[in-house]
Amino acid sequence: MRSEQNVSKDAPPLVKETWTQRLQRKWRLILYTVLLLIASVGNQVYFKRMTSAMPNYGWYLTQLSTIVYVPFFAVLAGTGAVDHAKNGLIPKFAIMGLFDGISGTLMVLGGVHTSGTMQVLLSQAVIPLTIAFSVAMLGKKFHILQHMGATIIVVGIVLANELKGSQSGDAADSPVFNAIFFLAIVPSALSSVFKEVAFKGFDGDLDVNVLQFWVALFQCLANFAAMPIYTLRVLGPQRVALSDMSTLILGGTRCLFFLEDQVKLDCGMPGEKACDHCEFAWIPVVIYLAFNVTYNVYTMLVIKHGSAALSFLVATMRMPLASIAFSSSLIMGDQAVQPGLGDLVSLIVIIVGLLTYRYGGRLLKRRLRKEATGIPALVPGDSPMVSPCGPESPTPRLGQQQALTEPLRPRRGRWTFAPLISTGLPPPEPTFILMRAPRPEPRSADRVRHDLYRRLGAASPLHSPQLRHLVPTPPGCEVAEPRFLMDGLPPLAAE
Repeated sequence: MRSEQNVSKDAPPLVKETWTQRLQRKWRLILYTVLLLIASVGNQVYFKRMTSAMPNYGWYLTQLSTIVYVPFFAVLAGTGAVDHAKNGLIPKFAIMGLFDGISGTLMVLGGVHTSGTMQVLLSQAVIPLTIAFSVAMLGKKFHILQHMGATIIVVGIVLANELKGSQSGDAADSPVFNAIFFLAIVPSALSSVFKEVAFKGFDGDLDVNVLQFWVALFQCLANFAAMPIYTLRVLGPQRVALSDMSTLILGGTRCLFFLEDQVKLDCGMPGEKACDHCEFAWIPVVIYLAFNVTYNVYTMLVIKHGSAALSFLVATMRMPLASIAFSSSLIMGDQAVQPGLGDLVSLIVIIVGLLTYRYGGRLLKRRLRKEATGIPALVPGDSPMVSPCGPESPTPRLGQQQALTEPLRPRRGRWTFAPLISTGLPPPEPTFILMRAPRPEPRSADRVRHDLYRRLGAASPLHSPQLRHLVPTPPGCEVAEPRFLMDGLPPLAAE
């Protein structure tokens, strides 16, 4: 019987993977990452184009971009949506939907008179706000570089407001609507913090599709509750009386689906509402909804086939690309706004802050991982010998290996982060929710026996020719009897 050391010496040396082989292995992830970057920039650009195409129907657009997800997740959730409603989770779903609904209403309303470049800069405020709320409400600790990065982002946002480009007129940027757009970041940050701790006391299994169905449903209801925001006097011509909100819904439907202009008189001049141009308004709305769906799909695909860090990198690259897109007349048409010197300076400052924040997060994760290592694993790793075909459970991954002291710890401490969809503008970083990880299944007796034989570098006696019939052969390991065909061969000579 060979020892494990001899087996490892006799194993063939590892061959370094070439660039072509690595590309062939990672081509799907590279494709998903590029498509995520395109969808991310397109989502940001066409959010602005959508609000500019239908500036008088901001609440209608908010509700439309949310309600499209309700039937989708209702189908995915199935009967589980009703089952989870009995577990006392409805109040938590309602709080998430309330935060997201208020954020979406303020974001669409403020985005009407906030330029695209300013939207890119102001939306980064969610990072320092999330850090502040996490420290104040959860007592969470961050790396010093993360605090520095958040501070640099705040400085960049202040510079963006103090050093506005000289070519940004009042029509593109209104201080009141800039402030409203910034206020939309506050409930968004609160929602992110709440999603991190909402289900820590829940001991059951939670389906992400059930969660997103209920949150989208309550977000639609929160949009109705946010209607009084449109009655504020500070909105000027964009103000809508509460009694006229029903006509706003009807007018938005007729403008989008029937291409009928509703605002034709007393419009278009300074201090008046913008005139409707409903003939082509449906184009940016449909393109935005398509980009929003594909952005959420490719975010989950990149996280599934790659990592969350890769999606954070895409979010960082989106900033300069979106700013270039907003200044391009080819993409924005007559709505293109050339950034001034102050916009460029603040953009560079915020990018430096984002990179500092990301690097601090990596250092913090590395430090926590280093503190968690050093305990010997109870489950052995893969042996160099290939295990014979037999009834065994899948080999555990490295992240699923059980530490030596793990049986003394309760299982309910295992958690995982699941990505969530986002409506409106794409956030600076993907939205995750902290959920209980699936409980690992215990190893079967066959699995324990096979792990032992693999550690020893030997085959199981049950796979010998004499005892092989005692082991049931799995469907995937059935070997067909060899068949020798005599076609084409001369007949055997008679003796």
